[in-house]
Amino acid sequence: MANAPNAALALGDLLHRGPDVQGSVWREEHRLYIAHARLKIIDTSDGANQPFISLCGRWAIAYNGEIYNFRELREEIGDRWPWRTLGDTEVVMAAWSLWGKDCLVRLVGMFAFAIHDAVGHTLTLVRDRFGIKPLYRVTVGDRQVFASEIPPLLRFHQAVADESTIRTYLELGLYDHSSHTFFKGISSIEPGTLTHIDLRSGGEMLHHWYLLAEHIPDLSGASEKELADRAEELILQAVSSHLVADVAVGLNVSGGVDSSMLVRATVETFGHAHLFTQNYDSYSELPWVQKIADGSTLHTANLDFNAISALLGKTVQLQAEPFGGVLVCGYNAIYEAARREKVTVLLDGNGVDEIFLGYKRYQEIYVATAPNPAIREVRAREFSEIWGHLPTDVLVGASIDGTSGLRPEVISASLMSTELYALRNRSGGFDDPVRQAAAEDLLYAKIPRGLRFNDRVSMAHSCELRVPFLDHRLVEFAYGIPTHLLLNHKGGKALFRDILARRAPASVAYARKRSIQSPQREWLAEGWRAMVESILTSERFAARGWFHIDKARCLYAEYLSGKRDNSFFIWQWVNLELWAREYLDREPF
Repeated sequence: MANAPNAALALGDLLHRGPDVQGSVWREEHRLYIAHARLKIIDTSDGANQPFISLCGRWAIAYNGEIYNFRELREEIGDRWPWRTLGDTEVVMAAWSLWGKDCLVRLVGMFAFAIHDAVGHTLTLVRDRFGIKPLYRVTVGDRQVFASEIPPLLRFHQAVADESTIRTYLELGLYDHSSHTFFKGISSIEPGTLTHIDLRSGGEMLHHWYLLAEHIPDLSGASEKELADRAEELILQAVSSHLVADVAVGLNVSGGVDSSMLVRATVETFGHAHLFTQNYDSYSELPWVQKIADGSTLHTANLDFNAISALLGKTVQLQAEPFGGVLVCGYNAIYEAARREKVTVLLDGNGVDEIFLGYKRYQEIYVATAPNPAIREVRAREFSEIWGHLPTDVLVGASIDGTSGLRPEVISASLMSTELYALRNRSGGFDDPVRQAAAEDLLYAKIPRGLRFNDRVSMAHSCELRVPFLDHRLVEFAYGIPTHLLLNHKGGKALFRDILARRAPASVAYARKRSIQSPQREWLAEGWRAMVESILTSERFAARGWFHIDKARCLYAEYLSGKRDNSFFIWQWVNLELWAREYLDREPF
């Protein structure tokens, strides 16, 4: 177990996640120190503070997340547990005490928790199905340390780059897709798993308690209307359950179809909603957001170059690993606005594209894998009617708009000699190539990193972000819907659009998909040009040995000359260097 002074300092690193109450317990017989920083959401009484210890003293839990069906579970457990609170933490403990790991399949929600059994001398660490809530670990000698973020772990472990993670990020554009992090020796507990530790022997057991492909229903016999009706029920159920809180709730929105559904479902439940959005003059979604904001109060964070530049360093620090770019910086302004309005919980529309097949590349795969030329011709015609051009080959590492954001030719020979953390042996488990591509995005390539971005920036401002469209009941059902009902002449996520059309104008429900953009391409060539050139010519950037420096400079010169269809590769270089300066170059704790 970690020494108490370092552990207390590590808890201090998490105060932004739980500013309301901090607590700890030392279970000396078991050499176990448990600490928790609480953000009060459900049952705001002090009786629900953590670590939460059972009356009998056997169980102790530190829990991060929300269980949306906690009231139903509490009723089911009834008088088999001596209740002391009205919240979900005690429900998790009671369920675990009665059913052990079998209770996990009953939980609807997002969660990461550590539960100690003083009788069995065990510690079990659990992460939810899709990794909505984070959990990291590091081994230091004979000690194990776990935390919701990486910085507290650096109190016990020197920051050293995992160069295989860096190579994978630069070559394939993959990150947050496995247990590996950008820090050597620090890993994440994978989604849908539990780690069971025997505190006497130190032995561990890893158990995969959830695999999406094992839970997909056979919906082949259902009519289109039956599928739409049931999907609508699950969507409304997911949103309404995610609105449960003893504090104010709002929505983080763009002007897209997913946000439109979220707003309409929330207004149907509450009668009103607080909406928060970020806006850039030359890339404004505001007209679309205003179109869906009926019955709501809209709070707009108007952002420009100076605002984002001021947020850049802070975002590098709070993310603790490379992140997605300007839009992630801009989320700071949204959560600052939410806190000003005393809104503690926000929902967003993450996940709809991956479960209802919203991306253009899914439709391109659908065309390319048609069983015969005649069907391929029909699918290609539907594609061109929606997108305005014929389908093209899907590039590895391509962005949503189909352009390539990677430049692996700049990776140094020494970095290329490290292991590549690809998606080998990490199949989504689907025979349908479209569903397989979507499952890889959901489980590995897109959603995990987006969840990390959003978790860090929301919790940095002591706000909780919820993602109702990742309710596992909805995800499993959506993955059983026949592909042709989702990809057709209406575009991607066709059935989802049909459901939205029941409560929103057709101009909103069937609007062509727009990828959310920012002025990042322009700023990397203009406002941030001096910063980019300073990095590319710096001794520190060269000394890291990750890049062919001359090739990187040439590619940036080409970018400045006007070849700017995608800026992600430049962002990668800049973000990596800023991260390295923040975490690798500073003095150890």
